[in-house]
Amino acid sequence: MSEISYVVKYDLNPTVEEAYKVLRANVQFCESSRKIRTIAITSYSPGEGKSTTSINLGISMAKAGMRVLYVDADIRKPMPFKYFMSSNLKGLTNYILGQAKLEEIINKTDISGFNFITCGIKTNNPVELITSDKFSNLIRELEKLYDTVIIDTPPLGSVIDAAVIAAQVDGTIIVIETNAVKCQNALRMKEQLVKANANILGAVLNKISKSEYKNYYGSYDYYNSRKKYIKMWSRLIKNLKSLKRGEHD
Repeated sequence: MSEISYVVKYDLNPTVEEAYKVLRANVQFCESSRKIRTIAITSYSPGEGKSTTSINLGISMAKAGMRVLYVDADIRKPMPFKYFMSSNLKGLTNYILGQAKLEEIINKTDISGFNFITCGIKTNNPVELITSDKFSNLIRELEKLYDTVIIDTPPLGSVIDAAVIAAQVDGTIIVIETNAVKCQNALRMKEQLVKANANILGAVLNKISKSEYKNYYGSYDYYNSRKKYIKMWSRLIKNLKSLKRGEHD
């Protein structure tokens, strides 16, 4: 493992951070007889937020005391290092091609318990790499080292890679951008995962507006209404005290 500790760009407001805690809890609720250690995350099209969801979910799990590894498996279009200020160019493809050892591609971050593997060099045969025995063996090896391995996969509406990876992991999460994906496309994506015998854990509705978020969860808003309820109870207590004084008079 690299001795350098890379800085992760992580700055969420309390509401968003709470949403990832809920997602983390829901993943844990999906566990029955078998613990979910490896998770593939995909979407229908690019730009829906699957990488952001993958990383933030991983960080949320790490903050809860888990050992988490994020793997960028979008070999066709590697994610730019916008989240990780990494100088290590060796990654997943380098390992599968025999150009790097496992300890050379795992990178530490400034967040305790959260590590990552970048995509590595771009190749012309991504499907051959992810269907290889070396990729399958890598997943099994990482299961021994981490509590959870989150694999960021390419959009399923464009290529088949996500379904291939989903067939090899414990669970799959679908990220859907609000008002951006047609229902029939979302259903087509689900059908493709079912054909691959993927264990679909659920879907994340992403990029939802603040007003829609409040409507979805109802009128109860812990962060914004706490002061309002404190004031309400203060007035109620004062009124009760006034009534008691009136009775004594």
